[in-house]
Amino acid sequence: MVDLARTGVLVIDKAKGPTSHDVIVSLRRLLQLRRIGHCGTLDPLASGVLVVCLGRYTRLNRWLSGADKEYEAEICLGAVSATGDAEGPIRHQADCAPPDVQSVAQALRDFMGVIDQVPPAHSAVKVAGVRSYKRARRGDEVALKPRRVHIHAMELLGYDFPRLKVRIHCSAGTYVRSIATDLGCALGTGAYLAELRRLRAGGLGLDKALTLDQIARLNRAGQIEKALVHPRLALSELAAVELNEGKLVDFAHGKAIEHPTGAGPREVCAVFDAAQTLFGLARWEKGALWPLCVLRQP
Repeated sequence: MVDLARTGVLVIDKAKGPTSHDVIVSLRRLLQLRRIGHCGTLDPLASGVLVVCLGRYTRLNRWLSGADKEYEAEICLGAVSATGDAEGPIRHQADCAPPDVQSVAQALRDFMGVIDQVPPAHSAVKVAGVRSYKRARRGDEVALKPRRVHIHAMELLGYDFPRLKVRIHCSAGTYVRSIATDLGCALGTGAYLAELRRLRAGGLGLDKALTLDQIARLNRAGQIEKALVHPRLALSELAAVELNEGKLVDFAHGKAIEHPTGAGPREVCAVFDAAQTLFGLARWEKGALWPLCVLRQP
């Protein structure tokens, strides 16, 4: 029997300090559940939205991890950091002329759109099977290849040299530390990421997020299901399709389903029944829904 109370999607408001893996370890111990995974790493010094899947919903990680993200970042000009953030070590730039607010705003606009971004050396990107940050920490030279990312919006929230606050809407895989470092180069001041808070991942924002302490209280009260977000909200960036009982039986057996839908070619769809129970994901192609991920039902 599948434990429905321990199957679904949680939105954690991660505190500064623990790694994303630390949060998963805490949840496994708290919920007495082994099958838990997060959908998009947050650095230890970052806080905010960390989407977590429980039970069979861990099979959705690939798609939930690919959702757009929104951040609020505080960037410090006039200094550089070996890690790109406040973890340091930090080296202050001598005789640094503070740029005016118009120059800062223009530099931020120049980052918008599709750009090629080099991940920080101190990142989880693997090089020959080894995490880049492990190589960097032992003094190895790390040369990472640029990755194409999409910066949808960069809003300047405040500026008082050397600090500026920015809201960033970007594609999955974007490193805000690299944005800070590259911004410092563009302004000729050097820069590092001082603070970072993730406001949203896909359709899941801080309004749906709970701290680990709040999760613990709900769990002790036997009300953990109150912490779960509806899969339709979690997958809101995907098209949604409802199938009748007969077609769902075929879908559960991996068969392609002929179904009229407004989805575009090769678009991924979330498949639901009339009661809004998630049955899995499908790809809309050649006039049919082709199962990509079928979730076993209790």
